[in-house]
This record gives sequence, structure tokens and C-alpha cells, in this order.
Amino acid sequence: MKLRQKPEDFKVEEIGTHKVQDTGAFKLYLLEKRGMEIFYLLSYLAKQNDIPVTDFGIAGMKDKHAVTKQYLTIPADKEIKTLHEKSFDLTFLGYTDKRLQMGDLEGNRFEITMRNIHKGELEGIQKKAAGIEEVGVPNYFDSQRFGSVINNEFFVKYAVKGNFEKAVKSYLTLYTKTEPSGVKAEKKAILENWGNFGKLQVKKTNLVNVLEEYKKTKDWADAYRRIPTNIRKMALSAYQSYLWNECAKIIFKKVLYHDQMYKIEYNVGDLVFYKDIKQSQLDGIPKNLNLIGLEMKLEGVEEKVVGQVLNKEGLKLKDFDIKKATGDYFGVRERPVIIHPKGFKMGEPELDEINDHGKKNVFKITLSFELPKGSYATIVTKRIFNR
Repeated sequence: MKLRQKPEDFKVEEIGTHKVQDTGAFKLYLLEKRGMEIFYLLSYLAKQNDIPVTDFGIAGMKDKHAVTKQYLTIPADKEIKTLHEKSFDLTFLGYTDKRLQMGDLEGNRFEITMRNIHKGELEGIQKKAAGIEEVGVPNYFDSQRFGSVINNEFFVKYAVKGNFEKAVKSYLTLYTKTEPSGVKAEKKAILENWGNFGKLQVKKTNLVNVLEEYKKTKDWADAYRRIPTNIRKMALSAYQSYLWNECAKIIFKKVLYHDQMYKIEYNVGDLVFYKDIKQSQLDGIPKNLNLIGLEMKLEGVEEKVVGQVLNKEGLKLKDFDIKKATGDYFGVRERPVIIHPKGFKMGEPELDEINDHGKKNVFKITLSFELPKGSYATIVTKRIFNR
């Protein structure tokens, strides 16, 4: 089975909380984009319209490889002239009193087309989809959350352990296949000359700033703080999300029988799903589970589960107190353990015009549903399609 063979296969529409008015401190727009990364687009709009990029307000980050609809604000005294281009359209809706901030939405509405489904797979898919609104799906963080993680290595974990040299080394030397060749070459050179930086000639600003700070202070914690704030925040969020997933997996394993469970890989491990679940088992699952942070008040099931995960990671809760050393903070926030897609519909199988090649036995299926903010539609597709 295949997802996102073309942007139109993944459509997402933001469900906003704003009120549209005839006047207000901010202009409100509907942004429709196709196959574009949101921050790249905002930078482009800022340059084209002479508006500081910090003046743009959005409520959520939407998938790059998708057709998306979301809301955007700018100060009322600014004007966007670049409204329509090949990959995006902006529609002025009116005014609002509040600048959009991340999280200012109720949820998202999805329409997703899965392709390359063979005839023998249809029955199993239909069984998994049956009753999904009632029994729900685990509310895991999916692979999109972990774009900052390279080789399953969370550099912020080393900072939590107090090993700032290893944290900095991970940041400065690990690279992905898709990074520019020049950046990869510089990271390789840093690794080869680790501890002997005098002769290194590095041009990438993010890397230079960290190296120069260490050369100046000989303090790895100082060097760590020179990693760009947004990157450290993403890394911290990714590690918290990973730990939450690990805690949720333990909870599901405790209440499910072996033959009810199946695993699906994602980019930092695997996730546990259930084929079916009884009400008595659902009753044994807490409604919410906190993201791990220093101010957690551990008790009951959560205390045992968090203890197991931290023990596996070689950590204690007090280790997450890194604000003084780094300026970063592990905030505590509740997250539902199970979510229930609203308005779930699965269309009838249709011949897949991309992958069938005249065989008349390869199909596509379209799903539509709503999820609360912070939940991942791809977790629903994993639950039904094992993808």
C-alpha cells in the first residue's frame, strides 16, 4: 500500500477557533497550499510583500506533501499582494482581534487516499476500519514529529544526562542522506578532527557558532547553548514525544492479550496497535498520560510506567531539570491515550489509476475523518492499512 503518491492524496483542513469581524487589529486569510513547507512559504511571502516573517501568525504546521487549508494572520496595517501562485492561494476573510498562535485551532479535517491496495487485502482493511469511531486508535506521535532525529539518536538525551560533549558531538557530526553535500562534508571533517578543531575550516553558520563557542570557553555546556534555540526546542519536543510513545506502549501491552496486538515500525522504533479491544480493557487504560517533565506528580499507573521507561533510558526524573544549564525546559502536558476519529467514512474501493496498469486488481480507498489538534492522521492509516 502507498500513501502520498501525489499531494492530492493527503488533504487536511484546519478547524479554527477565530471569529471573523469587519474590523480588528489583524487581517485573517485562508491559505491553501500544495506540496509546500509552511515556513518556506512564509519566508517567500515576507520577501515578496516586505512584511517581517515574524508578523505572520499561524495556528499549526501542516504537511508539506499534501493539499492543505489553514488560517494565517498579519497586522491590519500590512498588505499581502502575492495572493495566487502555482503552489498556493490566499483568500482574505476579514479581521480578527488576535494574532494566530501555534495551537489556536480545534482540530483538523482529513481526506486521505491510500493506493496500491490488492484485492486480497480489502477484507482485512474493512474489518480494521469497522467500529474505529467507538474503539478509537492509540494517540501516538508519528514519524513527522521526529524529523530532527538522525540515526535514532536524540542529542537532547545526552544533555539530560549531563554529557554536553556527546550532545554537541551528535549535533555537529550526524547527518541525513538528504542534507547538502557541503554540509555533510563539513560534518565528516568535524568528526574526523574531534578534539582538534584548530585547523578546521567550517562555513555553515550553525556549526561555526557552536565550534567557536567551545574554542573560546572550553565548556561544552556553553557550546550546547549555541545550538539554535528552535533546533533545541524541536529536539526536546521529539525526545518528550518518544518517551510518551514508549509509556503508552507499556500501557497497551499490560491490558491487551498477545493475539490482539500487532506492531508497526516508524522512524524511531515501533508502535503497538490493537486489532480489537473489549470495554473492560478500555476501562483499564488511563484517559490521559503526561509528557514527562520535571514537575510531574507521579502516582498510580503513570508512576509505574514512567519509572519503567526512565529506567530503560538510564534516567531519573530529576535529570530533566536542565533549564539552568541550557535554558531549555521540559514542560508537563496531558495527552489523551486514545483518540476517536469523528465523522469517519471509508469510501468503496476504486481502481487505482496510478498503480493498476490495466490489471483491474489494484485499488485505492479514500478515508475522511476529523481529529483533535496534536493528533496524527497517519496513526489512523497505520491502524487500518499497516502503513
